[in-house]
Amino acid sequence: MSNKRVLITGVGGVGVFAAHLVAALPGVDLFLGDIRENFIKHKACCIKDNAMWSNPEKPYPNVTPVVMDLMDVESTTSQLHEIKPDVVIHLASLLAAGKIRTAVPLEIAKTIYDANPVGTGLRPWAPGHAVLLVNLMKSLHAAGLEETKVINGSGCDFLHVALKSRGLAPTCGLGDFALGEPALKRIISRKYGVEQSDVRIHLAGHHSLIMPLMFVGTNQNIPYYIDVAVLGRNVTAELDFENDIFPLMIDENTWPAEVGLSDQEQTAAHGVAIARAILFDTNEVMNVPAPQGLPGCYPARVNANGVEVIVPEGTSLEEMVEVNRAGNVAEGFKEIREDGTMVATDLTVEIIERTFGIEWKYKAFTPDNAFEAFKEINTAFNRFVEDYHANNPA
Repeated sequence: MSNKRVLITGVGGVGVFAAHLVAALPGVDLFLGDIRENFIKHKACCIKDNAMWSNPEKPYPNVTPVVMDLMDVESTTSQLHEIKPDVVIHLASLLAAGKIRTAVPLEIAKTIYDANPVGTGLRPWAPGHAVLLVNLMKSLHAAGLEETKVINGSGCDFLHVALKSRGLAPTCGLGDFALGEPALKRIISRKYGVEQSDVRIHLAGHHSLIMPLMFVGTNQNIPYYIDVAVLGRNVTAELDFENDIFPLMIDENTWPAEVGLSDQEQTAAHGVAIARAILFDTNEVMNVPAPQGLPGCYPARVNANGVEVIVPEGTSLEEMVEVNRAGNVAEGFKEIREDGTMVATDLTVEIIERTFGIEWKYKAFTPDNAFEAFKEINTAFNRFVEDYHANNPA
């Protein structure tokens, strides 16, 4: 039986960690897709070297660097047709999130990045995530690979909603609110004196929740759904999340406020866990962002067929979707229309226009004009950073 094939697009901070984890999986060939030829050539060798020392069960993985420019849909289509990946872990983006949070003082960065009501949310930066994702999905369809499972790490909580009506929504996302599960398990297992494996948590919530929970221990009035069982007994009603649980998440945080590329191990591990469940048809229940073109995270069953939302007793799919739609608003999305138009909230528009001194042309954008929308906000941001440092020399 031939090996399964996994393509990682974008071998940056998350991608490097994901690549090492995928290379350790049995019966899997790994392809590294990135625009940087020398970088991925050397990174492929690094992954093989690491495997020899650390993974005796699979000491010599098949790792192939592929110089891939996702801005070139025709070339990408040809490469995908040749690779025929079973799973794509998409981590490429025109947006460097770390740059936004480090190019200016943190208090300023919060206003143009963190969720409402603190800041704009991710809506201004959504075009930067959209461009390469849209091109990847178009290329897969053009290559006749509609059945390839795509795990998207770029703006999944909102972009999948916009792409669903066009038949271009990826299989699911990765990370986001689901990244709170390990911290919650550690806290709750200590509370009940059990092993972490004795705690089962179902989550529904949005990316806009995870940073306030991890950084300041609060949900900032953003709604969420959490259902917890310990040793098979549902204990949700016994837990005061906002007063007793969430404040403890600060000390369980894996992201320092000065987040850098090296702090993305957990994001990579979650994405590879989803990929593993698909590749090996494990049929396990996991918390997964943006399945089935839905906003936000849900408990879902993951197997070779993809990712299907499950609805825990005591709630409904409609209730979980509404929780996540509210999360989209906190992320700066007033609405996402049926045609895929993503409209910014009034607060987000006000902050962007005041901070950058622009009349924001693409306060509403679609998957079709995402590149133009990205160029507008990226130019405004770079000019703002340049002016700030000129006026505030170190």
